[in-house]
Amino acid sequence: MTRIALFGGSFDPPHLGHVLAATFAHAVGRVDEVWILPVARHAYGKPISPWERRWTLCQAAFAGLGFARLRDDELRNPEGYTWTLLQRLRAERPEVRWALVGGSDTSRDLPNWYRGAELVAQVEVIAVPRRGFDEADPAALPAISSSLVRGLLARGEEARSLLPASVADRIAAEGWYR
Repeated sequence: MTRIALFGGSFDPPHLGHVLAATFAHAVGRVDEVWILPVARHAYGKPISPWERRWTLCQAAFAGLGFARLRDDELRNPEGYTWTLLQRLRAERPEVRWALVGGSDTSRDLPNWYRGAELVAQVEVIAVPRRGFDEADPAALPAISSSLVRGLLARGEEARSLLPASVADRIAAEGWYR
């Protein structure tokens, strides 16, 4: 049976933490594929960059990962609920075992999501340990966030060490996040 992990987010911009989280999910979660799903709109109504920009940057960020599939499924998920997306995917691909990828902080919050208890009962959750939340875990990923990257770039500071090179190059070429 094929196992696919869903990794959604605003990816505004996608950074090394995102790439490492997808790699962690593939290696530790033993999934065949990790689907990268940029959201159409932020779940909590926060402003985010245009979807096309985030899509372009995700193409750059995840291009080298053979197990990663960039998908636009969230464009067909108008409510933005993971529950709704999962139900549609399960109907389309009943032979797949689905999982969700999220930071350990996100996985702790899942019961508060729309139909969160039912969601957790239907999928495996691959909780990626993160610095700032899982200090004792030696596999904890670096404390990188998109808001940190955006803040650095907005102040004209260097953020290349936090981004895949192809993402940093595209942001610099387009002058995004200044």
